[in-house]
Amino acid sequence: MSTMKEIPHLQEAFAQVLQEARAHSRLSQQALANEVECARSFISFMETRDHLPSLNGFLVLARALGVSSTELLARVEAKLATLEYLDKKE
Repeated sequence: MSTMKEIPHLQEAFAQVLQEARAHSRLSQQALANEVECARSFISFMETRDHLPSLNGFLVLARALGVSSTELLARVEAKLATLEYLDKKE
């Protein structure tokens, strides 16, 4: 087996948290992209559930957003729990 099991709703949870954190930091997609040295389209891909960052990317994003990686991960886990709960209710 070449890949690990995927966690349902993880990309959606991360996308929502990234959008919220970026808005709270008052950064445009372009400003965040400049800060982390990537293309704006890459930020857009992450915010539209098309891509998850690498561990390095996650840490760089957290720093650029002005939050600790621990805090950012906690937000993703909380959002994930909410999405999983809502999925079970359906």
